[in-house]
Amino acid sequence: MPQNTGLYRPADGWFGDVMPIYVDGAYHLFYTFLHKDDKGGPGILKGLDWAHVTTRDFLDFQEQPMAIRRGDDRSPDLLAGAGSVVDAGDGTYVAFYGGINPARSQWGEAEQVVLRAVSTDLETWTKDESFMLEADETWYERHDWRDPQVYRDGDVWRMLLCARVPDGPFDRRGAVGQATSTDLVHWTVEPPLLSPGITRAPECEEVFDLEGHRYLVYSTYSDRFQTRHRIINADGSTTRPAWDALESNDVYAMSTVAGSDKRILIGWLSTRAGNADTGHRQWGGDLVAHELHARADGTLGAHPLPGFFERFSAAPVTPAVELGDWTLSEGAASFSGGHFGWVSAGASTDLSTFEVEIDLGGTAEEIGVAIHATAGMDAAYLLRIERERGRVVFDRRPHRIDVPFDEHSDRSYVSAADHEIERPLIAEGGAVRVRIVVDGSAIICYVGDVALTTRGYDLNGGVFGLYAANGTASFRGISTGSLA
Repeated sequence: MPQNTGLYRPADGWFGDVMPIYVDGAYHLFYTFLHKDDKGGPGILKGLDWAHVTTRDFLDFQEQPMAIRRGDDRSPDLLAGAGSVVDAGDGTYVAFYGGINPARSQWGEAEQVVLRAVSTDLETWTKDESFMLEADETWYERHDWRDPQVYRDGDVWRMLLCARVPDGPFDRRGAVGQATSTDLVHWTVEPPLLSPGITRAPECEEVFDLEGHRYLVYSTYSDRFQTRHRIINADGSTTRPAWDALESNDVYAMSTVAGSDKRILIGWLSTRAGNADTGHRQWGGDLVAHELHARADGTLGAHPLPGFFERFSAAPVTPAVELGDWTLSEGAASFSGGHFGWVSAGASTDLSTFEVEIDLGGTAEEIGVAIHATAGMDAAYLLRIERERGRVVFDRRPHRIDVPFDEHSDRSYVSAADHEIERPLIAEGGAVRVRIVVDGSAIICYVGDVALTTRGYDLNGGVFGLYAANGTASFRGISTGSLA
């Protein structure tokens, strides 16, 4: 992975669930690490360790020694699963992590437990072999009990957990479990904080305060592969935003960390099988980070971190007409009608940026930004603005169409949508600012304060473009830039 890109992936594996802590101006990002050569085998699980990387700006990253190694096949931590790291206040740091070993059920023991390790410097960690916290079957199923998120809540420490209640349809028993402690050693298991009845397991759950609001964030994979948020009200009830996802469904297991003056949202952008747009999503990938803020209605929005766009030194560009009736000037373009038109606006390289403000007052049926557009725009990734439907859609053209009468066909005709990733369109003042970074296969988009990150494997090179169809459209503030 190139340096100074704002993304991070270890050279010998994948970045997974992150456990961040901010100490003395540095972000320590502990994360579940899967080695690229770990193939597992018949009856043998692939293993997870806790790796450690530090950064001060989320542009440059420094790899640190491996933090917590997984145990052997008889240990409760055959996989060292996700968790959290806290400052105990006595000169030590405590890591709580999920010990996962499905074979333990054969021995009458819990498959998943909470374990802990202690450090004085965030580099050398010692496992506390005397500590193990299991689910209380009064409230929870025994074998799902992971992702311990520990935080200070008044006079007590509170632990949130990925858990399941005993009753209900199998894929709807997921709950946010709880436990409390006064010393980080002795814990009392409590009833669920949330049992929404929508998912098999709410993972990487977290509670935090931001700009006068309290939030619950968690990730789901059985109903929607996304990280979602709820607003916690003063009486303890929760309000679910209509658009509750914090990112696209290509980004998962997002956690937050409070720095000196901001709260940062961090997750992993999944790779796709075969490095192809139509490949299925895989576990782990690249680190992705945004700055969180609370909107006026209490919902959460995302901004790029300082320096993420500035490093490109983007400059205004005068687009070039490729098709249709356009009026052009430096940094601006207006479409005046016709069935379809587009303009090119600078090269779309493997490390490039594009920015535009789109007027939402036009009459065009379709408007948007093209990425890696080919000559003639026969193929491109499209960021489509659907103002009437209140959404943004990332799509790819063309979609695959098969001839069903071929002797080798299974009667497939039109493929499932290659992308069709949707996010809310939240705009003020009748316009929306779009900012895009292309970083290899990663495509990071901000539409206003809405983040949409995805992969684009099959297309590369080409140009950025703006397009419209059947009506009028106006674009301004057009700029582009690239890094060598």
